[in-house]
Amino acid sequence: MRIHKYVRKGVSARINEPSAAYAKANRDVSVHDLLGVESTRVAEPLDRVETFRKGLRKKSFEKLKEFTGLDNTILASALAVSTKTLQRTQVFDVVQSEKMYELAELYSIGISYFGEEGFKRWMVRPLFSLGNISPLDLIDVSEGLTLLKTEIKRVQYGIAV
Repeated sequence: MRIHKYVRKGVSARINEPSAAYAKANRDVSVHDLLGVESTRVAEPLDRVETFRKGLRKKSFEKLKEFTGLDNTILASALAVSTKTLQRTQVFDVVQSEKMYELAELYSIGISYFGEEGFKRWMVRPLFSLGNISPLDLIDVSEGLTLLKTEIKRVQYGIAV
């Protein structure tokens, strides 16, 4: 845990709360950063529909892989394809593109709150609030991604289990 020092109108204060330390240490990472696409391609729902229909490219997958630190086996499971398909695919289909976007959205929210390393640790740690299931075990299903986004928001707002 970091201890941050804040100065306001000549008054110095130290904050020892973990959430305050997280908030100060983090950087915002957008979905378009995680996928390496222009922000206009994913900014609005209709833009996303068109982007998914055209398919996200291999470079978006590689960028997502780099940011998340996940290997091909885990990402193949999350996208419901084989690792061989990941290696061969240059343009992903609609369903795979949507899943990549949802995964990028989860990581954007998580990294913005926990920081990169903190979120990677959070993803592998079993959570009591999710029945002692590791968040990484839920990324292969859209409902699992929704649960994880909700869980991060619960932590952000201090909602007890």
